[in-house]
Amino acid sequence: MKRSASPRRAWWLLLLAVLVAATPAAFLLFSYSSRGAPPALGAPNQKKTADSSDDGIVCYGEADLIHGVTALYPLQPGRVTEVLVEEGQTVAEGKVLVRLEDGSARSRVAEAQAALDEAELRLKQVRKQPEQHRSRIAQQQDAVEAARARRDAANHQLVRQRKMVKDKLADANDLVVSEDHLKEVEAMLSGEEKRLEDLKKQDIDDDIHRAEKEVEVMKARRDQARLALEECDLKAPRRGSVLRLLVGPGAVLSSQPKQPAVQFAIKGPQVVRANVEQEFIDRIAVGQTALVEDETHSGQVWKGKVERIANWITQRRSVLHEPSDFNDVRTAETLITLDSGQPPLRIGQRVRVRIGGS
Repeated sequence: MKRSASPRRAWWLLLLAVLVAATPAAFLLFSYSSRGAPPALGAPNQKKTADSSDDGIVCYGEADLIHGVTALYPLQPGRVTEVLVEEGQTVAEGKVLVRLEDGSARSRVAEAQAALDEAELRLKQVRKQPEQHRSRIAQQQDAVEAARARRDAANHQLVRQRKMVKDKLADANDLVVSEDHLKEVEAMLSGEEKRLEDLKKQDIDDDIHRAEKEVEVMKARRDQARLALEECDLKAPRRGSVLRLLVGPGAVLSSQPKQPAVQFAIKGPQVVRANVEQEFIDRIAVGQTALVEDETHSGQVWKGKVERIANWITQRRSVLHEPSDFNDVRTAETLITLDSGQPPLRIGQRVRVRIGGS
């Protein structure tokens, strides 16, 4: 029994050693099947290759729009009353997509319009003041002239009264009455002259300017209220298609959204955003040809060229977890424009890109 157990233990140890030696090799084979083959040992100056079949760079990317998918959300909080489109529907610019309750917004517009009407009425009245002001000045000048005439008459009466008292033709008490009457008339004249001076100093243009500014403020408030009313309707910013609706009738939208109400694709040229790893950036250039195919190798191939290479090496733009991707790899986003006349890609479609090579 002891002799038969020893060879069996040796076979188990040999099998365990083979498994330990094969594990790193399998890991390296899986890693470089998508990232490129490693450089040959003993040749440190040899260029790295992304694919052992040719000199092209093979990487993955996603179909996208030149400005990406547009996230739309109403600028005003409120309750959704209507959703006027469906997912996948193509709409024109300005088409209402989602409508909110607008009762309070309409009330604010009516209030702002009433305040504006009142301010315009005051301005209309103030603009009549220059003519009224000139008329009041003329009337006050007449009042001053009348007071001066009464003053002169009272002065003549006092002189005459003094002469009569001197000639003993009148009582001295009458002289005192004439002197008091003259003082009274002179005081009245002084008051009329001061009122005339105040009228001449009054600047009617300031009142008009103030009323005009008040009208401008009320117009701005009216326009703000109208804008708030318009913002109760979420509209398409450009011609495009509705990708996804994330709200429905009855939903309450806050002023601090956590997700968009509508994901919208503005009509425009499609691009492919390819993720080229840092070690292969020096092997691509703007203008190089690119072949794009679906990740599932469906047989359809799209042709394009490298339009732009990002000057920022960072993580991939997509946040989706892809089992075949290494999320800890630093990449530079490379923009691929597609030739015209080809069938469109689906936005977000994952593709395999070959840049350069034969």
